[in-house]
Amino acid sequence: MVSFFCFIQLIILLFESPKLISMRFVFLMLFVTASIYSQEKFTVFFDTDKYVLNQNQDSILNGFIQKKDIKVSKVTGFCDFRASNAYNYQLGLNRANTILNLLPIVDKSTVLVASKGEEFKQKADLALNRKVEIEYEVNKVIIESIPTKEIEIIDKPLVEESFTEEYPTPLQKKIIESKVGDKILLNNLNFYVRTAEFYPESVPFLEDLYEVLEKNQNIKIEIQGHICCTPGRDVEEFSLRRCIAVYDFLVDYGISPDRMTYVGFDATQPLFPIPEKNEEERKANRRVEIMILEK
Repeated sequence: MVSFFCFIQLIILLFESPKLISMRFVFLMLFVTASIYSQEKFTVFFDTDKYVLNQNQDSILNGFIQKKDIKVSKVTGFCDFRASNAYNYQLGLNRANTILNLLPIVDKSTVLVASKGEEFKQKADLALNRKVEIEYEVNKVIIESIPTKEIEIIDKPLVEESFTEEYPTPLQKKIIESKVGDKILLNNLNFYVRTAEFYPESVPFLEDLYEVLEKNQNIKIEIQGHICCTPGRDVEEFSLRRCIAVYDFLVDYGISPDRMTYVGFDATQPLFPIPEKNEEERKANRRVEIMILEK
């Protein structure tokens, strides 16, 4: 309705005040909305040799189940390599069926269930290989402009518009302007609680990091992980595993492993004393940074 009103107003302006127009031709536009389905993935993880979710991962799956306007198309189970191929294939299949049975899908026959077993590119952190990937489509609404008619109007000297090239994202700008030894916080990188699985919303931010590394081949980085709340060493190594998750993401996108290292510091380098006073301090301590090694 708003677009149509603007369309009418533009016509009136063209025919009543032609001297106000600084170009010879103008394209009248209509705006339409359309629904599209975007293919996405969601991952949950399993303990060693298990095909039943632990309490934490069950809670994470329940959060996914609350999503609306999604259509699950495929559920795939994975394992680490510490068993025979046949055993791992069956374990992967059991994991996939466990997840399928937990999903609120009326006709489960519409979902493809598969197992990769151990037959995929294994990650260095074995815990990241014991998983199920849920492939689903999410309904998204897009707005698109469509040129409808070209109208000739009264001549007037053309005034060229100046367009400035889009600036890099804040993260890219920080990296470009950084010096060797600088640390840059990945402050839009968020992980599910007590996991090394980052939120889907973090992917565009990681793609920004990939893009600046791809365009600046001389940059080498160290990915550094930190956790909050518990002083000393974390036996579950979440700070290291989260670094590895970032490292694997960048390698999968094409960044050479030779340009990156990673290290988990647990809670040995807090920005605020532990125990923290509030959630803001805990959030500040619970972080992933990159340090510039070479430029």
